[in-house]
Amino acid sequence: MNFINTIMTEKERLLKALRNEQVGRPPVIAPGGMMTMASKEVMEQTNCRWPAVHRDAGKMATLSISMHHETGIENLGIPFCMTVEAEALGGEVEDGDEVTEPHMVNYPLKSVEDWRFLQELNPDKDGRLPSILACTSLLSKGHPDIPVIGNLVGPLSLATSLIEASLLFKALRREPEEVHRMLGFLTDNSIRYGEALVRNGADLIVISDPSATGEILGPKMFTEFALPYLNQMIHRMHTLSKPVIVHICGNVTPVCESLKKLDAEGISVDSVVNIKEMRKAVPDKKLMGNVSTILLQNGPVDKIQKVSGNLLRSGVDILAPACGLSARTPVRHIRAMTETAKAGIQ
Repeated sequence: MNFINTIMTEKERLLKALRNEQVGRPPVIAPGGMMTMASKEVMEQTNCRWPAVHRDAGKMATLSISMHHETGIENLGIPFCMTVEAEALGGEVEDGDEVTEPHMVNYPLKSVEDWRFLQELNPDKDGRLPSILACTSLLSKGHPDIPVIGNLVGPLSLATSLIEASLLFKALRREPEEVHRMLGFLTDNSIRYGEALVRNGADLIVISDPSATGEILGPKMFTEFALPYLNQMIHRMHTLSKPVIVHICGNVTPVCESLKKLDAEGISVDSVVNIKEMRKAVPDKKLMGNVSTILLQNGPVDKIQKVSGNLLRSGVDILAPACGLSARTPVRHIRAMTETAKAGIQ
């Protein structure tokens, strides 16, 4: 990527970076969704605290914009978990507490065949989806120069929030056609929700699919059960003129050949991934990451600065936490990352 000295808004910088256009320096973001962007320290400052925030569009918006202001993160990203779609499809969610994200406590499906009992999503009525859409609209209208990121859960990961993961992964081998039908249904519904996010002002979409990690699937199953459904979602967002970043957890080395066929502009990777090696493996993709979430929580500040600087010199296109932020992360640790990015490549 070419870097030039210029003044541009945070939204312009991020979108230009994804389009491979010249930017003054790499953006530094925390997308939200699975890759949360919330700190208990900011919750206390604003009195917008988990878990009440998860179901209140106004408090959600206040916490998101306050995270932007206090930490220097260059985007607005909601929600603060990856359970909203699964809950809207009938899963039971425990909202957690001030430092614990919402999580699934009861799967609605006992077998892959049970997907037929699921109802199609109505983003304007089901679960927390209306609150997320209302918050997206508030953020977009109130802060037009800051990129608002819409977050979706990838089809395989959504499936593992609806059925026990071991049952799903066994079914990949024993009932592949039924799994394909289930993933097709989930993809269609995720697209419907993505369309609603765009209508309400999302500037780009991040799809997080941690269960699609190459460490679990391997290249063959990734190509069969993850790649086509991710690309369906990506293609629809592209018809709405929105760029897409896909996050996959763990070591993606086994599936790098398949990632070349992923039609997203950007790929977000975990802290175990070497950015220089990843750059060689997928030269045509914008790379995002991958400051360790644990390092960001525990510090020290000088090591966060060192790791962030090394990533910038290694050619990362978008600096970001590897898998989001722990709510226990101090603001000063987050600022160590964002200020290093804003200082530019040294």
